[in-house]
Amino acid sequence: MALVAGWLYSNDSREEHVNGEGPLQSDTAQGTTSVYAPDDAPWAVTFGSYLLCSTSGEPITLDGIRYHAAVEPKSVSLKLRTVTPQVWKASVDAGYIGAALGKPPHFQKRKAPGQYADARNGSRITQSCADQDREGAGYTELLFVLDVGEQGGFVDAAWIDYQVDGKPYTLRLDWKMVACGSKVPHTVDGTVVCDGEQG
Repeated sequence: MALVAGWLYSNDSREEHVNGEGPLQSDTAQGTTSVYAPDDAPWAVTFGSYLLCSTSGEPITLDGIRYHAAVEPKSVSLKLRTVTPQVWKASVDAGYIGAALGKPPHFQKRKAPGQYADARNGSRITQSCADQDREGAGYTELLFVLDVGEQGGFVDAAWIDYQVDGKPYTLRLDWKMVACGSKVPHTVDGTVVCDGEQG
């Protein structure tokens, strides 16, 4: 069953855009990240690399985050990870989370320092993209945390509803997040994603 869920917000007047074409940017375009299932289920996996920033420098207020699951995980939670310039400078582990087994702040095979908070209505993104692009400036990373059973989980689209100065927008995320399992296809868009085991 396909599912559109998440933290919902309805407003038909929203202007929908992809990365690079609106006030909120996510530093992602199109692609797929997949993670092989470990031996034991259920398990948890965190997908990141959605670095949120304001292209204009104006503060952005989040209204809601929705996602479409081609294979429904047991649950999905949404976190914001903030890495300050001080944390970035102090730790070689302060880089982005592409995908990691486990859930914040405890991952199985890596450290990921930073401040973690629930992504919720009213959360604000205040860093400008110009500032974020500076070396060592720090960043805010949106994380999708999936609890997964035997069937796996496959989130193939997501939408961030937000506003700038009262004007509503939606940023569409076209990156696909695959947690391998019995119901997840072996190929996505012609790319093999679930054809092995956890190393």
